[in-house]
Amino acid sequence: MKKKSPERSSLVAGSIFSGGGLGDVGVEWGAKIPVLAACELIPSRAALIRSNFPDTKVFEGDIWDLHQEYVSFFRKALEGRSPWLITLSPPCQGMSSNGAGRIASSIRSGSRPVEDQRNRLILPGISVLEKLSPDWFVLENVRRMENTVIRNERGKPENILKCLGRRLHPMGYSIRSSILDFRDYGVPHHRERLITIGCRIPSLTGKHLPLEEIYSKSPSEFHPAPTHGGSNRTSWISLREAIGHLSSLDARSRLFDPQDPYHCIPSWNQRQHDWMKATPEGQTAFDNVECPDCGKRAVNPVDVTCSCGSSLPRPQIGQGADARLVRGFRSSYRRMRWDRPGSTLTMNSGVISSDLKGHPDQHRVLSLREIMILSTLDRSDWPKTYSFEGIKYGRMREGEIFSKKLIREVIGESIPPLAMKRIVERLMELDDRL
Repeated sequence: MKKKSPERSSLVAGSIFSGGGLGDVGVEWGAKIPVLAACELIPSRAALIRSNFPDTKVFEGDIWDLHQEYVSFFRKALEGRSPWLITLSPPCQGMSSNGAGRIASSIRSGSRPVEDQRNRLILPGISVLEKLSPDWFVLENVRRMENTVIRNERGKPENILKCLGRRLHPMGYSIRSSILDFRDYGVPHHRERLITIGCRIPSLTGKHLPLEEIYSKSPSEFHPAPTHGGSNRTSWISLREAIGHLSSLDARSRLFDPQDPYHCIPSWNQRQHDWMKATPEGQTAFDNVECPDCGKRAVNPVDVTCSCGSSLPRPQIGQGADARLVRGFRSSYRRMRWDRPGSTLTMNSGVISSDLKGHPDQHRVLSLREIMILSTLDRSDWPKTYSFEGIKYGRMREGEIFSKKLIREVIGESIPPLAMKRIVERLMELDDRL
């Protein structure tokens, strides 16, 4: 059945803090809602949007400077009507509950501390929502955002979700916020995000009234029901199901598959290779206390040398008598498990000393192709292939057609497209005008 356009609004979307447009893949390619405009600060990300969404107007620069222009574009393009959806994915690196009470106390006392300005980017985002009044908005960020305190537009300390409610409830919005684990929606890696959804459609807000407490531990009626996982974790998509068919690579002897330029990995030095070669699936190299030469086990938990004189295959710095165990979390130098979804994809997905980045049994981290699959960016059911090619960024060697660093960074900071598709499809399901 053909979709009808919502009354007083147009069935289009816009995105802010758009990254490389991976969330827009879920909106436009997945849910079939055209993304009319995007706003992105970083030139390489903006270039990716232009390349993959040629019909999308891209505003490149700081949202503080561009939000009025962004609003004017929508008003002119839609002849005064509201867009159906605005998505926002503000930078998450500054979101932390650490010191929230101290920050609030310092602001009240007038001795404002050094603050992460990225946390305040939600303020021009709220201004866009106030001016465009979309039927729906989806705000995606790290789970810590529920506790993040910012200096609001009045210069006062305020929890971000409280700020949203204070400014948008009077406009008729009902807002719900919950943490979703995207493993539960068919994404083959573990990724928890705080998904905040606002609706101002009268037929729905009359049933789902505004709440003083926006956040709830359980997904609200606005959030999609899990399609995988939940109480039945065996239905999660495992690493083996997702990437088990790809060819073997090795961080010392086979860095790429000649048949697939994206199936490539960074190299390791010999010591890193030895440490991880001795590490079983699901384990960390910090636990490699058995000597590979004599079979004895280290007695001291920080030993890096066996009593026989051989070096233990554990992360260490220095040589000989000066060698010592690397200080680090036990989640580093750790392998994933074949029978579970992958670990959270981060901007450091190519660094073995980062959090849980080792391939289950091959001596390497995940390849670019593998993180594209796990992020759901590489899927056969998208209408076209997302391309990173031709975007000049970072230290690209002569003849390279894409930046390996850019791919890892963009995927690591973005919402998986399939997760965004599931969210938007739920909003479409709720909207009885469609």
